[in-house]
Amino acid sequence: MSVPMPHESPQATDAKPGTLFLVGDVFAEFAHHEGVFTVSQLARLIRNGAFPESAGGAGGVRVSVGQGVSLFDVQYVRDTLARRGLTDLVVIDDQALHTRAGREIAHKHRSENVLISAPRPVGDDWYEADLLVDGDNEVMSDHLTGQHMQGMLATEAGRQMFIAVAEQFYLPHEAVGSSYFVIDSFATRYRNFLFPLPAVVRCRVLAHRTPHRTRMTFHCELSVSQGGSETAGMEVRFTAFDTQVSHAKETRAAQRSLQDGVALATAAAAAQAPAPARAEVRTS
Repeated sequence: MSVPMPHESPQATDAKPGTLFLVGDVFAEFAHHEGVFTVSQLARLIRNGAFPESAGGAGGVRVSVGQGVSLFDVQYVRDTLARRGLTDLVVIDDQALHTRAGREIAHKHRSENVLISAPRPVGDDWYEADLLVDGDNEVMSDHLTGQHMQGMLATEAGRQMFIAVAEQFYLPHEAVGSSYFVIDSFATRYRNFLFPLPAVVRCRVLAHRTPHRTRMTFHCELSVSQGGSETAGMEVRFTAFDTQVSHAKETRAAQRSLQDGVALATAAAAAQAPAPARAEVRTS
């Protein structure tokens, strides 16, 4: 989803002298900015002998990994550096990629669809995680406009974040990985463009309670921040159900929906059926 907002230039606010940003090839448009390279661009510069000299001398360069880059991509760049004997001159900061949230707490079957690192506590009922957008992520598969990332990525990252926080820090041990999450309300406000640079997802648990042994309810605030500015904020209320209970509820709801659908289809067919022919009566 492209979100209409006043244009603002992307700023590498976390950059330090000698720091460059590496982004996935899918973000080639954003790589037109100075100090930003796609994986393919950087590998080509290394092979041609133009890097790291092109980055301001041989005093050492730090490469900060942005969005759209996988561990496989990072290893490709490292192998290219090694072949030219440049390993010691370039430091690639890929630590966040090694902490991607696991399947059990992110509720995703494929790692490329996980958008966050494992959440870490930063205060009482406060948690944060790194935004980790893989170039092959399902949300990226058929939509890319300009230099910014679609707003749905922020929304999906927020959804994964509150599930992971609940799983990792609030649910009973025996319920982790076996709970069913139902969203009661989910409001999102977009404030700024989200660019393929490092970003942080934060979650504050405002309230949580256990009204019944089979469920726990939550009220949370979430945000996605980049360069010290909030790009999107969310407020969510949701319930974590015992899987067996939720499946029974879902089955009953599905049956009701099917019955309603059959009734509507039957009524529509009856309304469209031609009226029976009227017999013509002749008199002599």
